[in-house]
Amino acid sequence: MKTKTILATTIVAAIMSATASAAEVTVAWQNVDDYRDIEAVSDIQERFEKRVMERLTAHWQDLGEKLPEDHKLAVTMTDLDLAGRIEPTYGVGGSGHIRVLDSLSFPTMSFSYTYTDANGEVISSNEDVRLKDLGDGASTLRSVHGTSDDTLYREKQLMTEWVRRQFDVR
Repeated sequence: MKTKTILATTIVAAIMSATASAAEVTVAWQNVDDYRDIEAVSDIQERFEKRVMERLTAHWQDLGEKLPEDHKLAVTMTDLDLAGRIEPTYGVGGSGHIRVLDSLSFPTMSFSYTYTDANGEVISSNEDVRLKDLGDGASTLRSVHGTSDDTLYREKQLMTEWVRRQFDVR
């Protein structure tokens, strides 16, 4: 467990690159083994977790572009439950399991954050942010939602909407 936290922090440091017009964003992944659902389907678990953490960290970084460049946002992810649920395929297809999207298996995430200004003064912080995407219930197909190219679309939407509301940015 400790090794994964260290690995996650190393991954985050390696892919972190602040742009000139963006707030500095750091992301830490805490106790990944305890997350509700970051289960791989048709992939090696460690490789899947690494890819999910890299892609969501990159999205946090992209969201930092909406914030003033002299500010800092530090996020510590504490839980993640990916959209969908894991179901067996009973030998159909190339995998033993698939992730099924439905209106009941929505993504959730929990994290803490601290947002500071150029002087290091805390503008806002929260030790327990919990986000849920209850979806619109219209469809279970990613392609219908226009998300077939991004398997983390709904998780990223949670993050994007939170940043919009929390920091009043578009």
